[in-house]
Amino acid sequence: MKTLVSILTFLSLSSAHAIVGGRPVTDGSFRQSVALVFKNSASESQGEAYCSGTLLNAKYVITAAHCLVLGAKQFKLTTDEFQKRTWIYVGDSQVESTRPLLPAQFQTVRFFMPPQNDSIFSDLAVLELNEAVDLQHYQIQIAPLAVADKSMIGRELIHVGYGMTDNQGPKGTKSLMSLPLRSLNGYDGLQVGEYQRSGPSACHGDSGGSAYLIDQDGVLKFIGVENAISNHPCGTAATYFVPITAQILQWLGTITKI
Repeated sequence: MKTLVSILTFLSLSSAHAIVGGRPVTDGSFRQSVALVFKNSASESQGEAYCSGTLLNAKYVITAAHCLVLGAKQFKLTTDEFQKRTWIYVGDSQVESTRPLLPAQFQTVRFFMPPQNDSIFSDLAVLELNEAVDLQHYQIQIAPLAVADKSMIGRELIHVGYGMTDNQGPKGTKSLMSLPLRSLNGYDGLQVGEYQRSGPSACHGDSGGSAYLIDQDGVLKFIGVENAISNHPCGTAATYFVPITAQILQWLGTITKI
């Protein structure tokens, strides 16, 4: 059994751990990894971080579909209405006293999802932004996409997300963890970490976050989207990612032209 780790504690301080064993990102790295932020109105200067995502290019962000679907249910909104109140924050963590509030800069204008079914591969969503992100201004280097395959097993997977920072804390801290890729299959996708063993894992707010791997040429590649942990407390759980496949690449290409 797996647990979605996005907004099951949305707008609350439910008991959970952070990316235990990870580290906060404060050096401007991984700027292509972003936070999904909920704002009731465009006039608000800040909103509440609820999930994570990754810039595919200057106009599109990929995340987990359940971030939007569960968020809409939480607020008794349609998915379309909830998406229109979702903004994107680009940058490092803010000072601790402001979390989970983040000064999101870019509004989303529409979303795309693959055909929905029971497969993990349907737990994806692409958000289109209201304007292109100035990649040079924000010092963002987009990570090329790579199809995940079993030759990657045993190599270090890097996960970046904006999840909770401690077992009573808010979301909104940009953190990363690095663990060997343990397995890849059609049911669980990519797996790092182990069941009921202390170590780094994703937690609430990390859903939709980035999975990266440095290839044999030293190039950082984007290979998946965080979507669940095993049904154990954060910090003692395995973490799962929807892997990039050839079919997903084709689907993304029809939307983003990447």
